[in-house]
Amino acid sequence: MQYQYDVKKYAVLYVDDEEKALKYFEKSFGDEFRILTAISAAEGLKLIEQHGDDIGVLLSDQRMPGEKGVQLLEKASVMRPRLVRMMVTAYADYSATVDAVNLGNIFRYISKPIQIEDMRNTLHRAMEFYILQQERDELLREKLSALQNVLIADRVLALGVVAGTLASQLHHPLRGLHSFLEIIPGRGARPEFDLDRLRQGTFWRDFHAHVVQQSNRVADSVAVAVSAGDSGAKSSAASVIEVVVEGQRAAFAAKGVDLEVSSSLPSVEVGQPAFERMLELILQAELGMLPAGGKVTVSATAADDGSGVTLCVSDSSSGIAADAVRSVFDPLLTLVSPGVDGSGLDLLAAMMLACHQGGTACVPRGASGFRLEVKLPSTVAESPAAAESSREFITNVLMNDLLWERILQNGM
Repeated sequence: MQYQYDVKKYAVLYVDDEEKALKYFEKSFGDEFRILTAISAAEGLKLIEQHGDDIGVLLSDQRMPGEKGVQLLEKASVMRPRLVRMMVTAYADYSATVDAVNLGNIFRYISKPIQIEDMRNTLHRAMEFYILQQERDELLREKLSALQNVLIADRVLALGVVAGTLASQLHHPLRGLHSFLEIIPGRGARPEFDLDRLRQGTFWRDFHAHVVQQSNRVADSVAVAVSAGDSGAKSSAASVIEVVVEGQRAAFAAKGVDLEVSSSLPSVEVGQPAFERMLELILQAELGMLPAGGKVTVSATAADDGSGVTLCVSDSSSGIAADAVRSVFDPLLTLVSPGVDGSGLDLLAAMMLACHQGGTACVPRGASGFRLEVKLPSTVAESPAAAESSREFITNVLMNDLLWERILQNGM
């Protein structure tokens, strides 16, 4: 008989407390299949943990010392839901059969002594079923990855257009958005997604609602930057930093994160509302990213000629998490890990406010931990025309291969 699939691509695991039965099984089917054997349920579970999805079919004898076959099948169904499971027994045990079907979700019930030809055909059907499941899952992953890339690209360009329309209310919004895109630290792994959810009838309706909700959060983040605006109020950078840090101390202490501020702060004047809100957002992002035991340091220096100030916020982490930034553009990532976008949204609004004040915000390459530097001038330059800056932004984004390489997930 000709078979369509390579049945040696994945292994068959046979668990039985009789060594003769294991040797007989391996001798009978070892030429056609990759055979693994275990003499107990505990040993079988260890092999499943070690080999993961490399095992396609599990057969287990029911009557074994210690854990019975039905218990092994039940645990295996939790560990590897796609694993094709079969019960083998020499006893006409009706209750064990029912339990195996209900708890272990078995593919077939097989009686001893094993009939070679029947067993061979059954193994082929079981392995082909497993391979078909794997191929179907991979196809779903590819479709999901393509959808993910389309959603991210649409989100990036949509934000560019939205930011362009804000030019009359917020100075240099496109520059702020572009600065935010540039801090993405590198390509992250594609999120592990529960493919069973895609097969549920309500998934796409729920996903649509999630995309709308997450889009609203992004829009709210941009609105935060607009609302800070310019009231004309001025204050020294030192006094604003001290007020903001003092207001954040309780939240940092509650999480077990140290918040320190440099003892030497400049007296250069800054626009109070925008500078204050910007620093609050940066510290909120830090609080969301750092685990207990972390440390955040806030410092600032004045330009030699007094024409501006440089604000620096650094921490003791290993660097900004890629997901914290990428999640702003990736609804699928936020669906898998709810709340992961909080720090990214805070940083987006903070960078827009930095550019609104005529400054620049960047994460220096090679800096240890996460280090955000914001350079602000004493006076705010006039914002470019919205139409002109929108064209510039969209052109830069479309032509920036490194940027898309960092954002998108193809090939992962």
